[in-house]
Amino acid sequence: MEKTMLKELFNSLFEFMPLYHQTIGCIYHKDYGIEPNLNKSQQKALFIIKKRGRIIPSSLGKAIDMQKGSLTTLIDSLVEYGFVKREGDPKDRRKQWIFLTSQGEEYISKLMSSFQKEFERIFEKADSQDILKMIESIEFVKEVLKNIKETGVITCK
Repeated sequence: MEKTMLKELFNSLFEFMPLYHQTIGCIYHKDYGIEPNLNKSQQKALFIIKKRGRIIPSSLGKAIDMQKGSLTTLIDSLVEYGFVKREGDPKDRRKQWIFLTSQGEEYISKLMSSFQKEFERIFEKADSQDILKMIESIEFVKEVLKNIKETGVITCK
């Protein structure tokens, strides 16, 4: 692989990240009047748990880029709200699963609905061909990253 191409990819990603946060990522900071008003990390955790069905804390921490101590505090807060439950794995007593409760499912459903409406507002004037290209591009990037992850080369812990 050419180093110049990798440098360009590196620079493009670092240019992309602030643009994402300034345009789309801001939907996580709005107050939609849904109580309790969870912080961004709590919301992300609920989204990931919803997507996966259940997850072990270490995998959740990797998915939201959070260290173990902070993650424990975050999970504890979601348990206190009644949004998630912890359950031991019957096959491995050291393993603990985290999953959404019915209250957590209801909360995340309301939040997703609000996010979807805001997302539609942000993109309402965008050209449909541009949106299609974005979908295709993001799907392609996801596949490349999944392939990289499967190679085991990733050293992020």
